[in-house]
Amino acid sequence: MSGNGSVILSQLAPGSNVVSSPGGGGAVDILNNVVVSGVVYQKLVFGTDDANATPMTVYENESVATDITEGGLDDHSVIVAGRTAASLVRDEWGKIIRTCGIAGCQYKTNFTTRMKNHKAAKHGINVIWFSCDQDGCEYKAKRAGHLKEHKQLVHDIDVRWFPCDLGGCEYKAKAAGHLKKHKADVHDIDVRWHHCDQDGCDYKAKTAGHLKKHKANIHDIDVRWHHCDQNGCDYKAKTACSIKQHRQLFHDIDVQWHHCDQGGCDFKAKKASNLKQHKQLVHDIDIRWHPCNQVGCNYKAKQASYLKRHKRSKHS
Repeated sequence: MSGNGSVILSQLAPGSNVVSSPGGGGAVDILNNVVVSGVVYQKLVFGTDDANATPMTVYENESVATDITEGGLDDHSVIVAGRTAASLVRDEWGKIIRTCGIAGCQYKTNFTTRMKNHKAAKHGINVIWFSCDQDGCEYKAKRAGHLKEHKQLVHDIDVRWFPCDLGGCEYKAKAAGHLKKHKADVHDIDVRWHHCDQDGCDYKAKTAGHLKKHKANIHDIDVRWHHCDQNGCDYKAKTACSIKQHRQLFHDIDVQWHHCDQGGCDFKAKKASNLKQHKQLVHDIDIRWHPCNQVGCNYKAKQASYLKRHKRSKHS
């Protein structure tokens, strides 16, 4: 390897203890684990004590040599100067390790196609767009497979249906995994139960994610707390959604107001459910009446709680 200030690994003779930049930018004593210059280096980790062995792992993040401590080096390490040294490193099977090269990206692969797809998907480089040809649809994808999936899910084109074979069930899915989940959730077929291991708790779930959520909510196990970032507010929640709702309700941050659309009404609410309740109570819109079931009583209420209060006060 050469050029652009990179070190030629083949030039490291057995027993060499200094790696230097071809441009004379500095050097590092690799046997004594001492950094002796201030140029930019990359660290290549070897799987053997032989300093000339083929690198197996690449640390792609660049560091200024003066920031590397002695504890960051070991007997299997060599510091290599230059930005391009890692781009032609080979793995333990002799295949070239290709690094992304975009600032801050640590992606690497042995395959040029995967690198091309990565740069297109993550960095928008040399993207070939696949646009949906259905009328009125503006969807486009960076991969033909994604477009095919979109047309199956959204437009029912070239779908292979997976129907449920249980008697009387008309469910069908566009993916085998969805059918399997349906049969587990609805028919309890091929369910792998996940049991709570806390003493006295009989909870069980059909997914590991549900069990994890249960243990966090009920037993405070492995909880990731989300804290409100407003000065003087000590509120914390177990979900980011709860924090977002808290900030809306109490701090008026990122509020999506729901306005009443009835003429002359200025009511607005922070929740769609509150607006719905307002329209039921004030404007008699979309009401679900709760009638009293006592003989001879024609009372009806707009809320179940009102009916309950009525029956308690009027009918004991």
